[in-house]
Amino acid sequence: MPRLAACANALLRPVDAPVGREPVVVAYGGGVDSTALLVGLHKCGRQVDLILFADTGSEKPQTYAYLDIMDGWLIQRGMPAITRVKRNSPRAGDTSLHGECLRKSVLPSLAYGRHSCSLKWKVDPQWAFCRRHFGWHSRRLRWAHGPTITKMIGYNAGPKDAKRISNAVGKRPPGHRYEYPLVEWGWDRQRCEDEIRAAGLPVPLKSACFMCPASKEPEVVWLQGNHPDLAAIAMEMEVRAHRRGLRTVQGLGRRWSWTKFLLERSSQVGGRQ
Repeated sequence: MPRLAACANALLRPVDAPVGREPVVVAYGGGVDSTALLVGLHKCGRQVDLILFADTGSEKPQTYAYLDIMDGWLIQRGMPAITRVKRNSPRAGDTSLHGECLRKSVLPSLAYGRHSCSLKWKVDPQWAFCRRHFGWHSRRLRWAHGPTITKMIGYNAGPKDAKRISNAVGKRPPGHRYEYPLVEWGWDRQRCEDEIRAAGLPVPLKSACFMCPASKEPEVVWLQGNHPDLAAIAMEMEVRAHRRGLRTVQGLGRRWSWTKFLLERSSQVGGRQ
């Protein structure tokens, strides 16, 4: 944390000393905060050994396209390209989070107020890759190179992410030392967007699965307008969950159904024409 504090605010001086033998891993989500994190680390001169993107198979097309843009930017600056990791489920054969939900006739766990989908499809694949890549001794509970690796997370300096950091305590895999550079630098969401533009990059779309229960109504409208095929999958997910006996929530919006909302909106739009 003290090293990061030295890079706060204007980031006037690069850090010449490398981290040492403890590897630095960045969890990259393809959104604004994690992109700004990489921009800031480059400005700060901080050594990065591995950049991991956990592919749920259910990201928006714009997010997948942005990975290629970001790869080019990183490579031009001597930083590692993004390593895409994915959950393996050889028994069930699920290749995506939405595929698993359709098969089971359930909604993503966030719709029920839980976070198991994120742990299963994002945290676990990164943990599995790091175990193989750096050599994790399960009996000694340490890495081949030493006791820890540094894991950097792109939570910004806003109050919502402060709560996320607090909630993450006690849910982390062993052998990790977590750092939150955006918080140390005092970068809120607006500052993150400004830094991305200043680095010559387009501001990425919000990173989330296309059927994320945290989506707001305008985001659902955007999805239907730009990717009607994905909106149809989300609605089919609700249909199957209700057929299975969904009672605890209304739908992907928890207190509201995407299907009902989109159908009513379509009817209203059609009626005004």
